[in-house]
This record gives sequence, C-alpha cells and structure tokens, in this order.
Amino acid sequence: MIGDFYALCERAQSIEDVAKALFETAHRAGFPHASYLCGGSPANPDAGLLLTNYPSEWRQRYLQQRYHRIDPIISRAQRTIDPFMWSDPLVRAAMTPKQLRMMEEAKTFRVGHGYAVPLHSSMQVGAACFFASEHNDIPPVSCKTMQRVSVIAHEHVCRMARLSNGRGETPQLSARERACLSLHAQGLGDAEIGRTLRLRLATVRRHLDQARLRLGVATRQEALVLALVSRQLDHRPPFAVFPIGNIAG
Repeated sequence: MIGDFYALCERAQSIEDVAKALFETAHRAGFPHASYLCGGSPANPDAGLLLTNYPSEWRQRYLQQRYHRIDPIISRAQRTIDPFMWSDPLVRAAMTPKQLRMMEEAKTFRVGHGYAVPLHSSMQVGAACFFASEHNDIPPVSCKTMQRVSVIAHEHVCRMARLSNGRGETPQLSARERACLSLHAQGLGDAEIGRTLRLRLATVRRHLDQARLRLGVATRQEALVLALVSRQLDHRPPFAVFPIGNIAG
C-alpha cells in the first residue's frame, strides 16, 4: 500500500492529485475520511492549506460552533511530535468537558474516532494529517501505514508548492512582502496587517498580490505554502481548520 501511494505521488501533477491519492489510500487502510493541514490559523482558516474529504455536514457544524477554538485533536497535534489515537485514555483525560462533548458529537457524523500524525519532516513546515473513522477498533498496522503515508504526502505537497511556479526554484520575497505574508499566516486580516505595519490597506493588498505574483502562484494559500517551504517567513503559524473554500475531495 505504501509503495502504491508513493508511486501515485510521484506521478501527481498537482497538490490535488496528492490529496486524491491520500484519500484513496486512507480509505483502503480503513479511514473513510482524512485531512492534511499546513499553515493557517484558527482566526483565519483561509491563511493556509487544507485538503480534506470530511463530511460537508460536519465541516459546516464545526465552523458554526467555532469548534476550531477548542478542538483537542488539533491542539494536541500542535504540542506533540508523536502520532496518537484520539481514543487514547491519556488523550481523553486531557480534554475539557466541552472538548469531550465535541468529540461525542463528531461520532454522529462518523468522524468521532481516528488517528493523528503530526508532521515534522525535512521541510520544517508545521503540518499534520488526521484520519477519521466511525469505529474505534482501528488495526495498529493501519496506523503505522498512515504514519508513513503522511510523511510521503507532506513531502510531495511541499515539492508541488516549490514547483508550482514552473521553474523549480523559489524567488525571494521582499522584506515587506514577507512581513505581510507572515502576518497573514498568523491569522490577521488585511486591515489588521495594515494597522500592525502602519501601512494603508491598498498597500497591504498590493504587497500580498506582489508576493503571489513573484512566487508564480494563483492564490494566497499557495503563496503561503511556498513561502513556508522555502523558509522565508519569520513565524511558523498554527494550523488551519476546515476552511470551506479550500477543500479537495
């Protein structure tokens, strides 16, 4: 299974192709739903990359209830380097009553159990993969498989971001472009970035557009990932959680 996934990633022509391969492989391993997260922030989910095939009903409920503020799985993935089962007694013991209620509600959407893989690869980009199931009896071999698959997926997403400008190299951003993109990655909106850097709103937007054009990508999300991969940002942002406008699958 791992060899098949690697071959699919090697043939991938886009990040979306990597996502499709990830979802298919996760399903074969017993996880009908999966997500890959890189960059972003709970306050501004669009400031990062999310690839997910989680049920749309759960994504909508998640956003409506602002569960990104209390999600115990995301929070633990940010604090640990070790993969973990969501049902691990030590993991659940650290959850608040609100978090436990959120996890119980997730079961009604068939995503209440699962396995999380924090990613700390050679790219030094904060990311994680999450594999969800409606069942708790997840075979250990499936978890071990998805741990290796996650690393492969992350490396290929980073590679795709690097190559997305068509030249296989990453142009260097200006100091202003890096500053604006770093604050965008931390969840600040354009107006907040302007206030922080004492720039006009139009100037902030121009710098962000210039960063996108300089990197040769179509969206701010792609620019963020490429800047993260090439280590041009001053901060490592926290994770994005289920932005509706950035879903593959």
